[in-house]
Amino acid sequence: MTRREAISIGLGLPAWAAAKEFWNEKKPEDWTEEERHEIMTRSPWARDADVKYNAGPGSLGQPRSPVMTRRGGTARTGTIPDAPSDAGHYASIVRWESALPILLASQNKSKDDPAAHYILSLVGDLPMLGRRSNDETEDEYQARLDNLKQYTRLEKRGGPIYLVKIGYQSGPAATSGALFYFERNDLITLHDGQVTFVTKLGPIEVKCKFPLKEMVYQGKLEL
Repeated sequence: MTRREAISIGLGLPAWAAAKEFWNEKKPEDWTEEERHEIMTRSPWARDADVKYNAGPGSLGQPRSPVMTRRGGTARTGTIPDAPSDAGHYASIVRWESALPILLASQNKSKDDPAAHYILSLVGDLPMLGRRSNDETEDEYQARLDNLKQYTRLEKRGGPIYLVKIGYQSGPAATSGALFYFERNDLITLHDGQVTFVTKLGPIEVKCKFPLKEMVYQGKLEL
């Protein structure tokens, strides 16, 4: 570990902040697999989410209600316990899938149009995140989607941008998860300073802050 890395970690800065921004220093075709993985999991466009369990008044869902849980990237049914022993320890990454560095690192061949939407993914071991299961009725599944649409937004200066649709992507654990689409009609600029992704999955509250000045790639804000 270099002195600069030790200082950065001691200050609580993200791991990538200790090193040069190789994505701005090297051509995408020269990125190593390790560097691609770093962009996908630990970069200005891929951050650990702040996940909290809140089953108090006003929270969504009821304890012991059927939910979808992702374990090792595979969806399964389960329950949210009244007092989960792992509350506060859910691991999740929020990634800005429509950002050019992520598209380049993942070599994404999706038919989605990043020019039409800000597309973010939520990847991790979280309840109520997966596709519809065999044990879930269509009405229950639609109610789950409606809850996500109601409480999912991008908070920024001047007012929030609300979710317009939800999708899913499959693949390795580092890439599979739920996709959240927000129209680009309300453009985000560097002047906004910071954007926060917010959602609720039953009693699980998820937030992830993105400082925009760090999301500049080749001189341009990339979202």
